[in-house]
Amino acid sequence: MGSVVSLRVTQINASDPSDRELIARTIGGDGGAFGVLVDRFQRKIYRVAYAIVRDEVEADTITQDTFIQAYTHLAKFQGRSEFETWLTRIAINRSRDSLRRRRFVRFFSGDDEENREGWVEPVDDRPDPEREIMAHQLRAAIECAERQLSAQQKVIFRLRAGTVRAHLFRAIHKIRKQLEAFR
Repeated sequence: MGSVVSLRVTQINASDPSDRELIARTIGGDGGAFGVLVDRFQRKIYRVAYAIVRDEVEADTITQDTFIQAYTHLAKFQGRSEFETWLTRIAINRSRDSLRRRRFVRFFSGDDEENREGWVEPVDDRPDPEREIMAHQLRAAIECAERQLSAQQKVIFRLRAGTVRAHLFRAIHKIRKQLEAFR
């Protein structure tokens, strides 16, 4: 017996806003419009990133970075190409940067014992009092600067933490998966 393959077909209604309309609305201050763009292209951008880096967590992070970079530079999007093409180019560049960083770290942190010969490991890696004070002052300055941001800018700024982005991305996928029956 053959198996039945279920396909979900997304219909594009004439009433669905175009990418350019959503971009204009986002630039005009409609944060929800950018959410529609994210929903529209998130899977494709993840697949592009994963195809290059071959790591799920890293692909998650790159996907989030791509949308954050696109959002923060949206006013610079000139429309010479499709928005999807622009996003894909950002994802490819982010993925390549990630691979370069990975190679660089691997080059300087060989795991085999013979490469560790001559390395000096710190005996006490606790920060000294001067560094603790500087870190405290830096934290206070960042918090003060963050209070000057708009609510939307605060969200973007806070999403810059890689761990937060990865957890957020996974949480969204879990929720979507659980709610697929309601579509």
